[in-house]
Amino acid sequence: MHKISTAEWPQAYACTYEAYKYNYLPAPPVHCQDYHEFFWIESGRGCHLLNGERRLMEVGYFALIRADDSHGFSAWDTNEHVGLINFAFPSSLWERIRDQFFADKVCFFDHPSIEKREYQLSSDDRERLRQMGNDLAAGHWNTTNAAAYLLGVLALLDNRDRETSPYPAMPEWLTHALRRIETWPNFVGGVPEFIRIAGRSHEHVSRDCRRLLETTPREIVNRARLKWASMQLETSQKEILEIAHECGFENLGHFYKLFKAHYKSTPRQYRIRNGISQFS
Repeated sequence: MHKISTAEWPQAYACTYEAYKYNYLPAPPVHCQDYHEFFWIESGRGCHLLNGERRLMEVGYFALIRADDSHGFSAWDTNEHVGLINFAFPSSLWERIRDQFFADKVCFFDHPSIEKREYQLSSDDRERLRQMGNDLAAGHWNTTNAAAYLLGVLALLDNRDRETSPYPAMPEWLTHALRRIETWPNFVGGVPEFIRIAGRSHEHVSRDCRRLLETTPREIVNRARLKWASMQLETSQKEILEIAHECGFENLGHFYKLFKAHYKSTPRQYRIRNGISQFS
């Protein structure tokens, strides 16, 4: 296994910030490193081979990677490609930031489980990360700028966690299920898959969703499906019928009804306003 080291970076660099594009590889080459990093998906659909496990990456997928992880990348299927942006920095920088700002909790890179180091970013989140990245690239690649960028990204993630998990008494199994059901293809399986991930009875899950989240498992699944559908409308040229089927809606009319209720526009209107067609 190839190992990448900060010793390979230019001498004056305290971090790297780069864009990569990967084609399909049936067996992605895996590397390890002596630094921490994170990345997010900007385009396409890819496979993240992390510690021997294949993980699907869609647009907006974001992951925090530790120095003890081994991983590699590939497009998800033949004739596809995936584009990502990566920020890498010495592990000691995270340790200093953790001790100063997050000393009272286990968070971010300290979680052993990758599920707790994965996020799904909105288009607004990604734009904010890119803008901060542009500021980084325009300055010196020193520790001060690396720390400023890392803190900005962690603040975004910390605020997002607070926004999406406002119930401090929410049990870990429910937090895990909410995070997992947001990713494709988990939500395609609908409520039964949400119940399976939660590892509790249907009645138990429904009761806690009503009590803690004031919603139902079906509404949670549909919200995840619609969020993914909106990203497909923004970033792909797939037919709307195909998008509806891929996120688990067998009835196109039902998909249109839910989408319009949630986004106040039809899928077609949403694509015209936000999709890539406006730039073509």
